[in-house]
Amino acid sequence: MLKRQDSKMAAPEPPPAEPVPEGEEVPEEETEPQLPPPCMDLTGFPLKVDVFDGMHMLDDKQEKVEGAPNFRQVSGFPIFASGQPTEEGFLKVLDKTKVGEDTPPRAIWFNMRKEPVIYVNGNPCTPRYPDDLHRNLEIQFPVDELENLQTHYLKHLTQLKEEDANQSIKIHKDGAFAENPMEREDIEETVKVESIKEVKDIYEGLKENGFPNLIGQRCPVNEDRAPGEECFDIMIEMLKNEPASTPCIFSDQMGRGRTTLGMIIACLIKEIQITTELRRMEDI
Repeated sequence: MLKRQDSKMAAPEPPPAEPVPEGEEVPEEETEPQLPPPCMDLTGFPLKVDVFDGMHMLDDKQEKVEGAPNFRQVSGFPIFASGQPTEEGFLKVLDKTKVGEDTPPRAIWFNMRKEPVIYVNGNPCTPRYPDDLHRNLEIQFPVDELENLQTHYLKHLTQLKEEDANQSIKIHKDGAFAENPMEREDIEETVKVESIKEVKDIYEGLKENGFPNLIGQRCPVNEDRAPGEECFDIMIEMLKNEPASTPCIFSDQMGRGRTTLGMIIACLIKEIQITTELRRMEDI
C-alpha cells in the first residue's frame, strides 16, 4: 500500500531576474493611483443620456450650434452658456470664444451640475435614481468629493462594459418629448461602447488640441433650487484675478436654469471688473 508522504515537495525556485545593464535605472512598476472611497454608492444607479427631443427651446432667430443645445451669449460680455455639449460640441462652443486667429484665449468652463457626467461614444450621460429616471441627482457634497464620485462611477461603468461579451452597457433615454417629464416614456437600450470617459477627460483633451488655456471648474447647483454660498465663493475665487475679457462658459443638462444663474453672477462680477479697470485707466 502506498503511503501519503508526510512532507510536501519543495516548489521550484523562480529563475533569477535578468540584471539591469550598468548605468540604466531600474524601471518602476506602474501602479494605478488609489482613489479615496466614494461619498455614496452609485453602482445601482442606471445611466441615462442627457439629450432628448425638444431640448432646444430658444427662438429660431437665435444662432444654433450643433451639439450644444440652447447655446447663447450675453450681449456685450464674453459670457456664454449651453446645455451639456456632445464631445464635438465642446469644440464648436470654444470656437465662439476666439478673437481672430491668434492663440485661443484663456477661458473658464463652469460645469453647473452636481451629478457625475459620463461621455459614452461622445454623448453626455448621467446616473439617475433607480425609482425616478426623470429626476437629476440632488446630492450635497464638496466639489472634490463629487469629482471623486464621478471617477468611481466611470470605473463601475467600465467594469460593466468589460464584463459584457459585446463590450456593451445599458443606457436609458426618453422615447418622446412631453412637457411634463413624468409623461415621457423611458426606453432602455444596449449600447456597444466605443469610448467612455468623464467630463474632465474632455477638458484635458481640449487642452492638448488647440485650447491650452482652458480651465474646467465644477460649480455644483441643485436643479430648480437656490444656490448655496459655495457656488458664489467658487465663481468669485475663479474670476477675481481674471481680466474682464476672460470668457466664461456655463453648462448644465439643458442649458436653461443653472446656466442662467451662472451667467447672471458672472455679469455682476465682470461689471465690477470693468468699472475697476476704467477707474485705473483714469488714474494713468
